[in-house]
Amino acid sequence: MRGFFSKIQYGIVALSLVLTHHTAAQDGAELRDLQVNPRLINTPPTPVRKSANPLLLPFFDDFSSLRSPYPNPALWQDNKVFINTNFPLFPPTIGVATFDALDANGYLYAEASSGLFSADTLTSQPIRLDSVFSPVSRGLTVGDSIYLSFYFQPGGGLGDVMSGTQRGRAPVSNEEFLLEFRSSADSAAGWDLIWSVNGQTLEEFCPLCARDTADQLKTYFRQVMIPIVDEKYLYNGFQFRFRNRSVIDPTWQVGAGQWHLDYVYLAHNRSANDVFSEDIAFVDRAARVLKDFQAMPAKQFRAETDLVDRIPLIFRNLGQMPRTTEYQYRIFNQTTGEVVDSTDISDISRPNVYPFHTHGFNAQDVDGNSEEMLNPRLTYTFPNVTNPSTFTIQHIWERQGSEDFCATNDTMEHTVRFENYYAYDDGTPEVGFGFGGDNASHSEFAYRFPLRVSDTLVAIKIWFSHPPLSDNDMSRAFFNFAVWAVDNDLPGQEIFVGERLVPVYDDTIGFHTYILERPVILPEGPFFIGFQQQSNAFLNIGFDQNNNAENSMFQWLLPHNEWLPVLLYGSVMMRPVFGTLTPTGICERGVVADKITVYPNPSDGVLFVESSENVVNTYEIYDLSGRRLMQRAIEDTHFSITLPEPTGTYILVLHTAKGLVSKKVVRR
Repeated sequence: MRGFFSKIQYGIVALSLVLTHHTAAQDGAELRDLQVNPRLINTPPTPVRKSANPLLLPFFDDFSSLRSPYPNPALWQDNKVFINTNFPLFPPTIGVATFDALDANGYLYAEASSGLFSADTLTSQPIRLDSVFSPVSRGLTVGDSIYLSFYFQPGGGLGDVMSGTQRGRAPVSNEEFLLEFRSSADSAAGWDLIWSVNGQTLEEFCPLCARDTADQLKTYFRQVMIPIVDEKYLYNGFQFRFRNRSVIDPTWQVGAGQWHLDYVYLAHNRSANDVFSEDIAFVDRAARVLKDFQAMPAKQFRAETDLVDRIPLIFRNLGQMPRTTEYQYRIFNQTTGEVVDSTDISDISRPNVYPFHTHGFNAQDVDGNSEEMLNPRLTYTFPNVTNPSTFTIQHIWERQGSEDFCATNDTMEHTVRFENYYAYDDGTPEVGFGFGGDNASHSEFAYRFPLRVSDTLVAIKIWFSHPPLSDNDMSRAFFNFAVWAVDNDLPGQEIFVGERLVPVYDDTIGFHTYILERPVILPEGPFFIGFQQQSNAFLNIGFDQNNNAENSMFQWLLPHNEWLPVLLYGSVMMRPVFGTLTPTGICERGVVADKITVYPNPSDGVLFVESSENVVNTYEIYDLSGRRLMQRAIEDTHFSITLPEPTGTYILVLHTAKGLVSKKVVRR
């Protein structure tokens, strides 16, 4: 079992080179909290609505369907919390509701301040708490032993940024997580405080949970049992809600902490000892099927090199007794829609899974085939992926011969992409990455990738989150992106440098594609991409804390003047793109072209540029082969440009604070 928790024991090496937002005045790679939630920004919110008919008991949600980052509208009225697997640490079942200081659209609440303010709320739909209708209809009384139970965890994770268990941020001591009941059926009725807890770190919440022992693992989340003993709550239309009261860190202007909620259950005929559930459930997402990547170019894939032999899974038996289980996985080709493989490991063995409360995660009886259930063998090799393809791997784990208490947490999916790019990351950042301190402008980052066969690098994708509020003006946050050959496993000779670029922060957050001025043909073997910082601004590149690019990230820092490893658990969200692109792929992006006028075109050699709304910082001129012929800093809205001497067609690229725009211009 220790293999499942090796991230907790990840060694601490050269800590002085790896810094967080708490030590930003020093030099080195930093991780800073995001002030937006990209998943929510990029997903239309579910409508807020009140159910026409009150729900019947029992009420249950463990947030495991994961089809949306918003709560199930059939159960909840609000859409403010974030349903995810990104931030919690070993929840009761896969998926939680995360409370933070970001609203339903993914942005910091308008009323956010350094004083305590109301942030996220999760309100149940109305519930028939006056009656039950099975096996016979009758009224409810407090003698029916009605309990509301749930699990919770303060955010922030354990240990340091190198442990692999540091995600998000812990709530500070004056932040609160609350449970409230609506006091009556009257729509104008107020809310009664039933339970609350103040902010704390996970180490304070569970001082022993970092130890790899089954007896302590159950305390990553804590279960709360609330008896309903007041008759006034037994009405038709009863509602309860969870909410958090947050504060903003005045230094960094970000929400101070998160709370995670899971396994909410309201029913009668329970007791204070009703803490078990006949449920076999996944706890976390499966490890990736590709050994190193979430996605890779189809052309570069080699099954014998790139696929794992086994798929480690984390699951638990939430019941009180051992249960016999069945497991299988299915692989779907999303491109063609076909099921390409289905393997039933239960044909080999059907071991009993011991209860989590006595044995911890993945606890099974010892027999000759238990390894096949703990770490199922991957028997499929993804043949014929010379063309771009996306596969979904579906894992199904359930009790044999009877239905689980909750069916959705028996199934877990993840995707494998064979496209035209490499990706260590899963596409969702938990924090922002960059360099801080007085020497940031001299810092460089390099990322190693392999090539099985020679290929043509045409672009680099970079995920920029919104800049920290302390660095809102990023129009002069220049950086170069670079491509290096390998020298003794480190970045060596520069093969290509793209100069004087700026971060692009689109309304819809995602990867921004920087087209190389000229395609770069790379030979078989490893290579590096990365960036060379030209200012002290924090670039805030997305950083995935759930997928590790161990031994592939390097930094060049003053005064060391040598390449050193980046000792942060996770992966910087930069992706090299391969293939063929035309020079006009320099593309218009980030600025509406008709707000910048270029005339006359064609011209006899002199162009005039008028930008009605945006100051142009820099302009560049390229020929149609992608070779840059000219670059000038300008800082103006009206100016002239003298084109190169030969007649012909050129690409004019204008840099503004809101992005880039390119225009095809002709010298006659």
